[in-house]
Amino acid sequence: MSKTLDLGQRIEIHSMDKYCQDISLGLYRQETNQGPQFLVHTYAGSKAASERVEYIRQALVTMLGLEAVDADTNWLKFSCGQDHLRALKRSFLDLCKLETGAPLQPKPLRAFDKKANGDLEATSLGNGKYHIQALADEETATKRAAALARGFAKLCEMNPVDGEQRTVQFPCGADHHEVIGILTYRAQNVRAAMREEEQSSGRGVLAPPSQQ
Repeated sequence: MSKTLDLGQRIEIHSMDKYCQDISLGLYRQETNQGPQFLVHTYAGSKAASERVEYIRQALVTMLGLEAVDADTNWLKFSCGQDHLRALKRSFLDLCKLETGAPLQPKPLRAFDKKANGDLEATSLGNGKYHIQALADEETATKRAAALARGFAKLCEMNPVDGEQRTVQFPCGADHHEVIGILTYRAQNVRAAMREEEQSSGRGVLAPPSQQ
């Protein structure tokens, strides 16, 4: 008989995975003496499901910057020891849209912005601080850089820097280049991202097959 495992708190769920037999993938969090840890899990028992879980786990490592807690478990953590929950949950859902086997590599800190009609770039200033600048010297582009900084502040729960409209900082004081890279597109369209977050907040609990 299938049983629900004690995996801690389920913080996000991706239902009906089209790349793996319509399984559901859950992202779990547990608090430990070393800080919060995270696990990708499914109750589906097939080999394909196991391979899918491992792919998403590796995607979180490569594209979001998480790291293995140790060599004997599948639990992950941020190197800074903090949660970064909003960024983690948003990125998890986006990574679940990748087909198993698709190449994984961190996103760059520079991206084209349609409204700016040019590239916007996040420059690391150290200690978790990033300055957003437009490569085009135009007023519209500069305003878009400030808007992108506000988007990062919301999606990554970063702090605005006093007197700097285009500079934001992670509260943990650590650099997270991968988080900035993967969430640039979402931060450019922060209103749509926030609507999606609100709509997804009422999704159901991931249960074992016998209870689905």
